Amino acid sequence: MGFELYKTRLKCLFRNKVNMFWCYIFPIVLVTCYYFAFANLWSANDLNTIKIAYVRDDKVSDSSKDSLSGNAPDYLKVVLENAEIKKGMPLFDISYADKEEAARLLENNEIAAYIINGDEPRLHVRKSGMNETIVKSVLDSYKRAYSAVFAIAERQPDALGKGLLNDVMKEIDYLSEKKGNAAPNVVLISYFALLAFTCLFAGQWGLDEIVNIQANRSNIGARINAAPVNKMKLLLTNLLAAFTAHAGSVIIMVLYMTKVLSINFGDHIFHLFFACFMGSLAGIFIGAAVGVLVSKSYEVQSAVVTSVIMFGAVLSGMMFVDIKYMVAKNAPFLAYINPLNLVSDSFYSLYYFDNFNRYYRNMAILGIITVILGAVSYIGLRRKTYESI
Repeated sequence: MGFELYKTRLKCLFRNKVNMFWCYIFPIVLVTCYYFAFANLWSANDLNTIKIAYVRDDKVSDSSKDSLSGNAPDYLKVVLENAEIKKGMPLFDISYADKEEAARLLENNEIAAYIINGDEPRLHVRKSGMNETIVKSVLDSYKRAYSAVFAIAERQPDALGKGLLNDVMKEIDYLSEKKGNAAPNVVLISYFALLAFTCLFAGQWGLDEIVNIQANRSNIGARINAAPVNKMKLLLTNLLAAFTAHAGSVIIMVLYMTKVLSINFGDHIFHLFFACFMGSLAGIFIGAAVGVLVSKSYEVQSAVVTSVIMFGAVLSGMMFVDIKYMVAKNAPFLAYINPLNLVSDSFYSLYYFDNFNRYYRNMAILGIITVILGAVSYIGLRRKTYESI
């Protein structure tokens, strides 16, 4: 009999067009919009070699600042020629021209900027952009280094002969980089939060099951309470059916994101699905708890469930990634009691970390929250009695 009730309820759930849309169609539409919005985000920030022009001003004064280099090479030119994005990839593609030619190239957008070297190197650009900012940053760094060399040479003239210029030109990195298995990708945090949002949206299904079991809330509830069926057994059966139906939407969502949109969630697919199912279960009991604790109309209860889930989505970085870090830094307690953040953070830990410590911690906390919500729902329903049906 239990299986028949489960199967019947499953059929009813799949006939609910509103819930089917919000759990099966809406997340796919939303993640598709995310995908097209973020598709070129990284490529837009990839550095490419910047075309510039370099003009050597022959009218350089014979000041003491220039005399410190004597017949030394043009150091600004050396800096620009040796600047690299990465090994073997130069930062600048330099054209050597006079002022008129450089101005013409800039006017025709054939270069991003041109530099006139002299007593005080000058930068000329047409607009403000990433490439122009990079050129200015390099030139400012050169000016600071040149000023430092000049100041030192004034106090210790023999420093030039002891390799001062080479020391200034040399880049020393005091940090060591340890690469993990996954490349950093801040966009993934939004995808993690969106997938967690899909899981927790099961709250609407949990709310429906609670409403449908209460005689004073719906006609279906009145008929159920008049039937010779154990109400708690029926509720658990219906919640299991709701969990099954919603888990199907999560599976489709994960497959769509990984297979169609080629979003990389890492190699721990079993743990990923387990976190998703735990999120769906938590979402169902959030809806159930709201249905028991909020004694208002169904519309108000539904709005409360949606608000709780949306607020959790905001705090987990679904709309603005930096909020996740702000909450973790300034209000970590909110991160630990936010089921949506626990689920999305579990995805994050699976992708970035080599061990499962953080993942297991998140799952344990989420399990405790789910048990508490389930207990609240159970106790609230057990205390409800009806004078007449």
